[in-house]
Amino acid sequence: MAYTLEAFCGDARTILKADSGPTGVEKIRQKMESLVQDAEFVRQHFHDGMQYGARRLFVDPELGFEVLGYRAEKARTSPAHDHGDSWALYGQVRNYTEMTEYNRTDDGKDPDNAKLEIKDKYKLEPGQVGTYWGSQLHSTYTPTDCCYLRLTGTDLEKRPRVRIDQNTGKIIK
Repeated sequence: MAYTLEAFCGDARTILKADSGPTGVEKIRQKMESLVQDAEFVRQHFHDGMQYGARRLFVDPELGFEVLGYRAEKARTSPAHDHGDSWALYGQVRNYTEMTEYNRTDDGKDPDNAKLEIKDKYKLEPGQVGTYWGSQLHSTYTPTDCCYLRLTGTDLEKRPRVRIDQNTGKIIK
């Protein structure tokens, strides 16, 4: 039997109501792995005819978590960024996402510049889900036609976040 987006969102809601901390988020990550590995879910939400860009698939009206689907039209590297006071789960569906995690090595006193060092670099392959916590700086590289699912604890566009050009150290405002 297929694991549906609706069932996943219901499971995520139940889990977060019981435990919105790291243990609860890990349980959701495991459920998300099942979802992005489900052939029927992938066929329905990530078929070749789906639009490029981001699509909001679900917003929980009570808890505020969001599920978004992404399909990359062209290769793209994001700036190093965090998720503010939230967390995010990235579930790979098609192709791969190259994740780079960073440590910030400066004292944070310069409002325009930061110094970063690479902490880790790896690929999320189809069926894998990565967890990224609030202030954990990371960047993504997505090749053409990459597809992934992202679940965030809240609407990240409404939260203060840090974005840094990892090549120049310039803080993006």
